[in-house]
Amino acid sequence: MKRRFFVAAFVAAALLSVPLAGEALAEPSVWLKARDPVAASRATLLEEADQFLLKHDLAQSESIFDATPAVDLLRMRDVYLLEALKRLEQAGGAESPDPRVRLRMGHVLRRLGQDRKPLNPGRIEEAIRVLLTVAHGSAPQAITTSAWNELAIAYAVLGKRDQEVHAYGQALAHEPLGHHRAVLFANRAESYMGMGRLDDAIQGYREALRSLLPIEMFQYGVTALWGLAVATDRDGDLDGALASIALARAYDRDDRKIHEPSWFFSPPHDEAWYEALGAWSAARSTDLGAVRAEAYTRAIEAWEAYLERAPDDDRWIPLGRVRLEACKKERERVLQAARRR
Repeated sequence: MKRRFFVAAFVAAALLSVPLAGEALAEPSVWLKARDPVAASRATLLEEADQFLLKHDLAQSESIFDATPAVDLLRMRDVYLLEALKRLEQAGGAESPDPRVRLRMGHVLRRLGQDRKPLNPGRIEEAIRVLLTVAHGSAPQAITTSAWNELAIAYAVLGKRDQEVHAYGQALAHEPLGHHRAVLFANRAESYMGMGRLDDAIQGYREALRSLLPIEMFQYGVTALWGLAVATDRDGDLDGALASIALARAYDRDDRKIHEPSWFFSPPHDEAWYEALGAWSAARSTDLGAVRAEAYTRAIEAWEAYLERAPDDDRWIPLGRVRLEACKKERERVLQAARRR
């Protein structure tokens, strides 16, 4: 599971805090317009692109509260991205001398490719080509960090784990802030888990948690705890995994964080593993018979969903089968004990 739009905050911070050659991202001044009209026009187009991206994010946030979002809302999300892309192309696009334009363009191209059903790999590869020019350029540190983070997300969507891990490592090398580092550590840990490197994954999630202040756990620690739970389970410690989920719910009782639009599962069928462990943890933590029975049922259904969705070469299928049978047996044992009371 990755933080999908972590880069949005990164990019905004980079654009706002790192003006180039006296520019500001806000409305260009009269002096800038007179001194460098090309730069002034570029700054205006960049601001317009950001406004369309903000509208896109708001539309996406609205859609998650509606199980069947209106067709018009879904269409407008695409329109906003395309309008942002148009402004960025007018600002020079992939050939712009301004790394902020190229960074933003890579971000938009990745979203256009990722948000399509089915996925549009060509768009994402195009985003990667643009972003590499920023990552390997001489842009300020905040912009370089954002480019590497965005590259990591693009590689994650394409399933290119080695490149993804490298990109997260580069982002970490440039990022000083603890809560940003926590997200990068957790995302890289997810990449390690996808490669079967469970020791590295578990260490990465723990690094993420150690990077956070106590108050930051509510915002950034919850999903790291969920990731740690899955990695711990796949390493053979089911009880430890369920304890990690119980701790995550101490900060986020209703599991809101892992259902935010800023997250996606890589690979997509991994979502069922998270659901299975979450339901299993709920079953163990309640004394209400009906609630417990329903939670076990949800856990079993989620394990079955994982096994149904996973490709034949998925490395976790054997353990998934073991967990499914163990969950069924535990459910029957617990419910029989309850009936005897």
